[in-house]
Amino acid sequence: MKVLLAASEVHPFAKTGGLADVAGALPRALAELDVEVAVCLPLYPKVRRRTDVREIVAERVSCPFAGESRPFKLLETRMPGSPDIPVYLIENPWMFEAEEPIYGTEPGSYGDGHLRFLYFCRALLKVPHATGFFPDVWHLNDWQTALVAPLLRAVHRNDAELAPAATVLTIHNLAYQGVFPPKDLAHAGIAGWFLQEGKLLENGLGNLLAGAVRFSDAVTTVSRTYAREILTAEYGNGLEGLLSWRKDLLVGIVNGLDTETWDPSADPNLPAHYDADHLAGKKGCRESLLEASELRPTDGPVFGCVSRLVDQKGLDLVLPVMDALLARDPSVRFIVLGSGQPDLEDAFKDLEARHAGRVHARLAFDQPFSSLVEAGSDFFLMPSRFEPCGLNQLISMRYGTPPIVRRVGGLRDTVTDGVTGFTFDALTPDALADAVDRACTLYGDPAGLDSVRKAGMNTDWSWARSAREYVQVYEDAIERRSDGRHLDAVMSDLPPEPIEIEMPELADVPDGYPRDVLTLVPFSPDTLFCIWELGGDASTRRLDALEHDARAGISYRLLLTEAHTGATLHADIDGATRQWFAKVTPGGRYHGELQIMVPGQPPERILDAPEVRLPANVHPEV
Repeated sequence: MKVLLAASEVHPFAKTGGLADVAGALPRALAELDVEVAVCLPLYPKVRRRTDVREIVAERVSCPFAGESRPFKLLETRMPGSPDIPVYLIENPWMFEAEEPIYGTEPGSYGDGHLRFLYFCRALLKVPHATGFFPDVWHLNDWQTALVAPLLRAVHRNDAELAPAATVLTIHNLAYQGVFPPKDLAHAGIAGWFLQEGKLLENGLGNLLAGAVRFSDAVTTVSRTYAREILTAEYGNGLEGLLSWRKDLLVGIVNGLDTETWDPSADPNLPAHYDADHLAGKKGCRESLLEASELRPTDGPVFGCVSRLVDQKGLDLVLPVMDALLARDPSVRFIVLGSGQPDLEDAFKDLEARHAGRVHARLAFDQPFSSLVEAGSDFFLMPSRFEPCGLNQLISMRYGTPPIVRRVGGLRDTVTDGVTGFTFDALTPDALADAVDRACTLYGDPAGLDSVRKAGMNTDWSWARSAREYVQVYEDAIERRSDGRHLDAVMSDLPPEPIEIEMPELADVPDGYPRDVLTLVPFSPDTLFCIWELGGDASTRRLDALEHDARAGISYRLLLTEAHTGATLHADIDGATRQWFAKVTPGGRYHGELQIMVPGQPPERILDAPEVRLPANVHPEV
């Protein structure tokens, strides 16, 4: 069986959250089960800066997008630690030059998200012909890769090598669906047949995740409980009706844990190592955690929390509960690591100030310190409002730190009350406080505490277990694809002729083409792409007229001027530079000017670019 796993982020190449962990670990576990697996992601700048050995598979792969062919370069590297797993990198600087964070600082902050990831889906479907790796199953992850499923069925249905493949869609977090105005999808080249209700539209808006649910051969979520929850109005985020219609295709598989990365017996970030049979090292980690947090030593319980500070995580419950516990028990210590909503960050800093020496709030992403919090705490707090799977409860159990969780989503599936941790149901401070009090009682029973610690550490949450379940889903999807009746409702009105025409590839302009030109191109509502060439006769004559020493000191300046306000931006550049991404005002009108600066002479304008208008920022969902 061949599986091509596509994701917008893959650990260790690019990561913003749990999706990257899954996309990095699952392929290795599948390979152990003799599945031939490959991985594909965009070549972001942070991926380019890595030192992995990369080989060029194809210099220019034709890719239809927005009414023309926009080729990409395809490179191949290998999954670190698993040299048999190819990782294909799609390089197109016009699409994937976004630095961290990949999706922007908040939902909607990247106005070109629909362009970048719709292009990624188009490019993905070109990868098999470029590499010779034709999958039996496309494993798609979240909305960023969702368009592959409908395109494969409707656009590539006559491709004898692509069309037989099955598609499996994994929903990691239903709150993010890839919702965009239909006109934006049309501008990106999506055919009109897709832009109707019951295809890619959901309640009048383009919804890429909903489209993939309709066109896929299997749908999975990252825990069994979450698979049931998303069929309800409380957790379905508006798609509960669609998902209920597809419930026969829906399977919940709990994410595994990368037990090589998260291993208290070998974690390089820990001052002392331990395992379930030798727990002494955990005491050393506890002491180091208190010291690193600048908290006073204590014989009382230490509570830890590593989380994004957002409403989803239920941390507003933690604040009053820990405030009251700290007030009545001076021996308690509390450490929180994470960043997010300003109101929650301020609240935890205020808690730290009011309980000086007993609370530490580190508002940052700090991977080494997160290991220390997991190992050095006595209990781990995770009272989520909703949690598709959750990773930190698995890590804390692996590190012998019983988690205190709300019985929701993957937390319900992985933590057993009184055996491997503590659970509660109601989303209230009182319910959390009761679970915390039970943990404090257990802390007073060293033998009982060790029993709970060992039970959590000995539970198998490795990816090997999850991978076996995915193989079964793949096999079911392949069988379902061969039958095809589950797609009758969405394919019944498909036109007999191709709904898209393959655009011819544009002629490539070779390097050194003899011309002088400066061009401005709107890249996104707040980004202007500037590109220039200095290979024409005028540039040649200008350089020939200069003395050798003067040539060595030449520099250039690119000026951008906003027509309405007169505000200017500039970049000083050397002669080798040929492009610049400038942050500009959405909706602004800019013209450009390139100047040459010769030592001892005033700046001279050598190129102009006509005025361009930036689109307004409509803040679509990412």
